[in-house]
Amino acid sequence: MKENYIEYAQKTFAKEALQLILDQIDLYYDDSPSISYTKYQKGDAVYLKKGTFLHGIPGGLENFDWVIQNGFIGNDFTGASEMKNKIKHSISMWNIQEDMFLRDYIKNYSGFTISYSIGRGPGSNFVSRLVPYHQFDEMTEEINNREDVWSYWGDQTKEVRFLPSLVSNKRQIAFILNMDSEYAKKIGVADVWNPSFDKEILKEFLDERYYETFLKERFHRDASTTNRESAIMFGLPIKLVEGVFIGKKLEKDENALHYIKSKLPHCYICNVDGEVIVGNQ
Repeated sequence: MKENYIEYAQKTFAKEALQLILDQIDLYYDDSPSISYTKYQKGDAVYLKKGTFLHGIPGGLENFDWVIQNGFIGNDFTGASEMKNKIKHSISMWNIQEDMFLRDYIKNYSGFTISYSIGRGPGSNFVSRLVPYHQFDEMTEEINNREDVWSYWGDQTKEVRFLPSLVSNKRQIAFILNMDSEYAKKIGVADVWNPSFDKEILKEFLDERYYETFLKERFHRDASTTNRESAIMFGLPIKLVEGVFIGKKLEKDENALHYIKSKLPHCYICNVDGEVIVGNQ
C-alpha cells in the first residue's frame, strides 16, 4: 500500500506539498517509535489531555475493521468516498483544546451552536456560542431578554454528526488518539489548520471554492467554524489509538465489546458518560 500512496502523491502534488506528503507517508509507516498509553480500570473517568485527537466513524464493526487494517487515511488516497470535501488529502480530527474529562466534552458538544446578531443592519455584529446539552431553554431565555439582540438561530454541533453523543445514535464508534509522544507531535504538525503553512502550499489541500474562505477562517475560528478541528495531511496510524468510545446502542452489545477489545487489546473502551466499561490494565 505504501508504494500506491507514494505513486498517488507523485502524480498529485508538486514541490513543497509533495515533500510534505512523502514525509508524512514515511512517518506513518515508521515502526520504530515507542508509544505509551494511558491505563484505566473499569469505572474510571476518562481524562483527555490538551492535544488529544478524537475521530468518529460511520456504520458499525465493518467500518471499524477497515480502520484497524488501514489506519486513518484521507479519502483521496484510498478512494473510499466519492464526496468532494472542502479540505482534501487529509484526515479530520477533533482536537481537544484544554485538559478535560471526556464526559464534559461529550456534554458540551452534544448540544448546539447558537448564533445571534447584536444590532440590526450594516453595523450589526454576529456572535456564535456553544450551548451544552440540555441548556437550550436557559440560553434562549437569556438572549430573548437582551434588548440589543435582533435575531438568533441555531445548529447542532458538528460533533453530533460525527461522534457518539447524548442526543443521537447515528455514530456509535469513535477513537481516542494519544498525541503525547514526540512521534505523534511530529506527524501531527502537518495540520492543514496550522497557521504557519504558506497559503500557496494550502492550495493543494483545499477545494478551490473554499480556499479564500479558509484563509480567513483559519485565523478567526469560533464555535461555529469550528475552533476545535484539525486535518492531518495524508493520515495517522492506528498505533496512536489508546481508547475507543462508543454510543448507547453498541454499549449494550457484549459481542461487539469483546470484538473491539480483541482487535485493540491495549485499548480501553468507554461510553458517552465518559466512563470506562472495559479497562486496559
